[in-house]
Amino acid sequence: MTVGLWACGTVGRAHGLKGEFYLDLLPNGLSYLTGGERFFMDRAGADDPQPVVLRRAGGTGARPLLTLEGVDSRDAVIALQGSAILASGPGLDEGSDHYPVSELLGLRAVSGDVELGVVTEVLMNPAHDIIQIDSPDGARSLVPFVAELVEVDRERGVITVREGLL
Repeated sequence: MTVGLWACGTVGRAHGLKGEFYLDLLPNGLSYLTGGERFFMDRAGADDPQPVVLRRAGGTGARPLLTLEGVDSRDAVIALQGSAILASGPGLDEGSDHYPVSELLGLRAVSGDVELGVVTEVLMNPAHDIIQIDSPDGARSLVPFVAELVEVDRERGVITVREGLL
């Protein structure tokens, strides 16, 4: 089974002076945060998400307040704002009807008999995720990742976009 990284949210506003920050939740982010066993941070410009140690999770379900090991000041939080906090763990991977970002990246995208390209990015959006498809000729398409428009075939490694959408 592929171990996925599940997007909890992004580093938001600093709280106080000692490195606490609000997590700006993404869809299902609270369940990923509470069900995660290991955590990672995906910073803009970084090649891969880096492991982080979650020292404390508090606040409320609507406004989680986090502290990470090594993030000990307001300035450190400000430098991380906008970075994604990702969770992993077997409990998140089992029986989910959601797809971890790591499972979508690199999949071929087709629409009918037309080869669209490859999924190169999953953009987190409050309403729903958006998949970015890059074609061999350099064109880029953005498609809302909703069941009415996109079907994922894990075994074949293909995402099928509804015909006529692109």
